Amino acid sequence: MSNPIVLPSPNKKYKAILTDSGLVQAGQAGYSLSIEGFPYSFADRVFGEVCLWSPESRFLSVQEWIETDEDNAPKACLLSIIDVLARRECVIANVEGTKGKILPESFIGESLMYKVVYFGQFGMTKSFETKFRYLDGWQTLK
Repeated sequence: MSNPIVLPSPNKKYKAILTDSGLVQAGQAGYSLSIEGFPYSFADRVFGEVCLWSPESRFLSVQEWIETDEDNAPKACLLSIIDVLARRECVIANVEGTKGKILPESFIGESLMYKVVYFGQFGMTKSFETKFRYLDGWQTLK
């Protein structure tokens, strides 16, 4: 097992900690996620290495793998946003795990910029923007 990856928020009030879960998909390691103050909110879930804090340290965007199969490959890759102040999370986008992955790129105002990388012979990358503060489907964290 490798050392945990510690990602402090810009204001240093929070730390996201990624710990190697032992799962590997397409050459990428899977991680468990913990955030100070949310000890059990992300138990039994698998995340990618990619996390991005918003400049004001309120939001954390994470890549999550859903339902890994017998080869430890995810059936889906989600991009979620966690609101640490309101203690809630919301899925922004998803892609079938064997067809691509989603990566957060930057926070600009009230938008999250992200890209979807599609695999395959004619692979491509598409960029998207979502106004995350106006999303429906927010779920309260435990």
